[in-house]
Amino acid sequence: MSEQENITTVSDNKTTDNPQDKTNELANGGMPNLNMIKSGGRFLTTRVGENKIFCKESFSDDEKAIYELMSDFAENELLPIAHDKLEEKNEKLIRELLEKMGELGLLGVDVPEKYGGSAMSKTGMCILAEGIAKGGNSSFATVWSVQTSIGSLGIIWYGNDAQKEKWLPGICTGKKIAAFALTEPEAGSDATNSKTRGVLSDDGKHYIVNGQKIFISNGAWADIFTVALKIDGKFSSIVIEKGTPGFEIGAEEKKMGMHGSSTVPLYFKDCKVPVENLLGDVGEGAGPAFCGLNIGRFKLGASAIGGQMLGIQEAAKYAKERKAFGQSIANFGSIKEKLGDCVVRVYTLDSMCYNTIGQQEDAISELDENDPEYYAKQGDTTERFIAENSIVKIYGSEGSREIVDHCLQIFGGYGFIEEYPMARAYRDERINRIWEGTNEINRMLCGRDIITKTLTGELGFREYLSHVNDYCSNDADSGYVGDYKAEVECIEASKAIYALALNEALSKYGQDIGIEQVLMEKLADILIFSYVADSTLSRVLQNSYKVDELPGLCVQAYVAENGMKVVGYAQKIFNSIFDSNIPKDIQDKLDKLGKRLTMNTDTIKMKKIIGEKTVEVGGYPIKNF
Repeated sequence: MSEQENITTVSDNKTTDNPQDKTNELANGGMPNLNMIKSGGRFLTTRVGENKIFCKESFSDDEKAIYELMSDFAENELLPIAHDKLEEKNEKLIRELLEKMGELGLLGVDVPEKYGGSAMSKTGMCILAEGIAKGGNSSFATVWSVQTSIGSLGIIWYGNDAQKEKWLPGICTGKKIAAFALTEPEAGSDATNSKTRGVLSDDGKHYIVNGQKIFISNGAWADIFTVALKIDGKFSSIVIEKGTPGFEIGAEEKKMGMHGSSTVPLYFKDCKVPVENLLGDVGEGAGPAFCGLNIGRFKLGASAIGGQMLGIQEAAKYAKERKAFGQSIANFGSIKEKLGDCVVRVYTLDSMCYNTIGQQEDAISELDENDPEYYAKQGDTTERFIAENSIVKIYGSEGSREIVDHCLQIFGGYGFIEEYPMARAYRDERINRIWEGTNEINRMLCGRDIITKTLTGELGFREYLSHVNDYCSNDADSGYVGDYKAEVECIEASKAIYALALNEALSKYGQDIGIEQVLMEKLADILIFSYVADSTLSRVLQNSYKVDELPGLCVQAYVAENGMKVVGYAQKIFNSIFDSNIPKDIQDKLDKLGKRLTMNTDTIKMKKIIGEKTVEVGGYPIKNF
C-alpha cells in the first residue's frame, strides 16, 4: 500500500476532508503552499527558509527597550542577591521585588491597560521570560512566571469584566500574588481526573468545595488561586481567595531544589466560594486550565535561554581564570568543546523560541480587538500551536540539563560546592523536565497535535507524501541552491522520514497509536529535531549569515550532530511497526534519506572556534542587536 493510500484510509475512518486541503497548490519544490494557514505544524510540509520568521534580528525599537529593561532589572536587582537572600523563602522580600516589577510594567504582560496592565505583545512576553532568568535565581523566576502566566491567564482570557476588575489590577501592581492549582495526589499528568468537587449551595450563592491540591507554586504567599475542579461531574475552573472559610494552606514542601520558591499543598473542606468566582460556565474549565498551561510551557523554555546564557558566562569566566598544568584551562580542547556545545544549544533554542512566539503573535494579530470574545480567542489561538510550545519546553529543559552539566564539569570539584553557582543551578534545573507537564507528556502532546492536523487535512499531508516519494528518488531534492545545501537536504530528509513513519504508524495502529508511548516519543524526537533545525537555519538564511560566522557554525554543527540521530530513531520506529522485518521499498527510502542525514561536517573544529570566541568575550558570543 502506498503512503498516500495509507493516510487516506486512516483519514477516511476518522474525519471528513478539509476543503483547504483541496486548494493547496504544490509549490517550492513540490511542497504544499501553506502560507495562509495561521496554525502550527506547517514547518513540516514547507521547505526550510520559505517562511519569514520572527527572531531577535527582527526586534522593533520597543522590543529592544523591553529586552534592556528586564535585563537591567534582573542583573541589578536580582543577581546580587541570587545566591543568598533570594534562597531564604522571604515573603516580604518577594513582595517588595514584585511591586518594583509592577511599577516598571513587568507584571501586567498580557493584561489590558484598562485593568492596569501593559498589554504587551506575545513577543514582549517572551523577551521578559528570557530576561528574568538572567537574575540567576530560578526560584524567583518561577514566582514571576506563575504570576504572569498560569496564575493569571485564566482570568485574563476567560474571566468576565467584573472578575478582571476585581483581581487583575492587584496582580499587575504586585500587591496580589497569583497561583494556579491543578495537580492532586491522584491527578498529576491526568489532570482532568480531578477529585476536587464543587457543589452548588441550597441558596445558589456559593459552590461548596472539597478536595486537595499538591505542589502549588507561590502557594504560601498567594492571595488569588485559579483552581481546577469538577462541578456536576464537569471539569471547571474557579477563583478562590486566601482567607476564604474552609480553605487551608499546608506546610512548605522540603524540595531538592528551588529552595527560594513556595511549594505547598492546599486543602478545601466545605469551602464556600461565591458563584461569581466561576470562570466561564460549568464545564468550561479546560480553557483557563490548559491554555494557561500551554503558555506556561512556552515561558519555561524561553526562560531557559537567559539561564543558559548566564551559565555560559560563569563557566567561561572560571575557565579563563582557573590554571592547570601551567596554563588557563580555557586553552584545553575539551573545555572549548563544552563551551561551544553550550552556545550551539542556546542559539538553536533562541531561534526556535522566538520563531514559535512570532507565529502565535501573527495569528493573534488577525483577531478583532473589539470582539467581546477577543481575549478568550487569544487563549484558543495559542492552542493551535500546542506542538511548538511543547517542543520549546522539552528542548529548553533538556538543553538546560546538558548545559548545566557542562558548566559544572568546567568548574571541576568547585562545581560541587554550594558556595559556587553551579551546584544550585544543578539542583534547580531538575524540576524543569517535570512541571508544566512532564517531558514524556509533552512528547505525547506533540504527536497528538500533529496527528490531529494530519487527519483533518490542515497540513496538506497527502500532497506532501506524494512529494516525499519524489524526494526519495535518486535525483530529486529540495530545490534549494546555496551554501547551506547539505543542511537543507538533511532537514528535509528528517521531515520526510517523520512523514513516512507517522503514516505507517497510523496505518498500523489507527486511533490506538496514543497508547504506543515509546513509539510516540521517538516520533516526537524526529519532530523536535526537524523544528529546531528548521527554525535555526531559517533564521540564518533570512539574515544572510555566512558559513564561517558564528550563527552559521552553530546551525551546521547542530544539524550534523543531530541529523544522524534521526536515522537511529527511524530504525527503532520502523522495526517496531514491522516487527523487525522492514519492507524493501520502505528500507530503500530510509537508506536514501539516511545518506542525506549523515553529513561530512567537522563539528569538532566548529565547536572549537565557537568555544574560543566564548572565552574571548567572556560569555555567550552571539549578539543580535
